[in-house]
Amino acid sequence: MEDKYIMMDVLLNEKYLVHNTSTALNEASSDHVYKIYLDTFKKLSEAAKSVFTLCYNNDWYQLEEAPKTKISKEHDKLSTELG
Repeated sequence: MEDKYIMMDVLLNEKYLVHNTSTALNEASSDHVYKIYLDTFKKLSEAAKSVFTLCYNNDWYQLEEAPKTKISKEHDKLSTELG
């Protein structure tokens, strides 16, 4: 298997771990448990960012450049929903 596909799989799993740890963090039953999840969340988030940076620097992860009209449209939509 190519490095690209291995690292993209690692990135996807890191994102899942961050997401699931965030849920656990929000539902922590005590301050002690909350602090444990918070420490874990920070470490996982940093790891996910490192993997993302590695993938991005190797051109394995592409970002879409959004046209200004798309940004304005999304901004207006969110402003209306929140507003």
